[in-house]
Amino acid sequence: MALIKSNAEIAILRQGGQKLAEVLAEARQFVRPGLKLVDLDAFIYQQIEARGSTPSFLGHEGFPNASCLSLNEQIVHGIPDQRVLKDGDVLGIDVGLWYKKLCVDSAITVIVGAGTPEAEQLLKVTEQALEKGIKAAKPFRRVGSISHAVQEVGQKHGYGIVRTLTGHGVGHHVHEPPEVPNWGEPGDGALLKPGMVLAIEPMFTLGSGEVVTEIDGWGVIAADHTLSAHFEHTIAITGRGVEVLTRI
Repeated sequence: MALIKSNAEIAILRQGGQKLAEVLAEARQFVRPGLKLVDLDAFIYQQIEARGSTPSFLGHEGFPNASCLSLNEQIVHGIPDQRVLKDGDVLGIDVGLWYKKLCVDSAITVIVGAGTPEAEQLLKVTEQALEKGIKAAKPFRRVGSISHAVQEVGQKHGYGIVRTLTGHGVGHHVHEPPEVPNWGEPGDGALLKPGMVLAIEPMFTLGSGEVVTEIDGWGVIAADHTLSAHFEHTIAITGRGVEVLTRI
């Protein structure tokens, strides 16, 4: 496993990232009250295949679906099932795909129909934290610069920061070193070198940020059952700075 990707590999990851960005945009438009999660997952699978790619989550460590769909107090790794979306639900959509033997990873959180101001603010701030983390990802800084930038945003707004789950390297495998926590100090963690490809993924809750794993062994939920949000991009560290590979 090479932590440093070649220019040719980053070019492929860029292409895959654009495909994944399109899949998530289509999924966002497809979400509506009355939709079953299992049907949204099937739609995402179709969108991935239509772009000459394959789902990277399907079969990964036994995961049974193409996407992780996490509802309300679920933070990540929700298994798509027969639950029906209703107005005001908060839905995390986390998708990865393989393209030309390399994989990328990205996630959005959306409100189904009309949401509460509290939910809207949570999503807005979590996405802001992602952008702050991306901005902090400069060559020859450390991973902790990303982590600290995300943490500052969450703490400023009083949100629970999920500490037991992290971002990660990505490319040759779904999860690679280094870990990219959502909290830390600028001097912590691995040195950011040109050619590194990382998935940055802030996860905030309206409560404490403490989590428990559901009985299925996959879904991770807020221990206090408060709403959660999760946003993620795959980025490449370059000699000039950072490139977001999963943004249209």
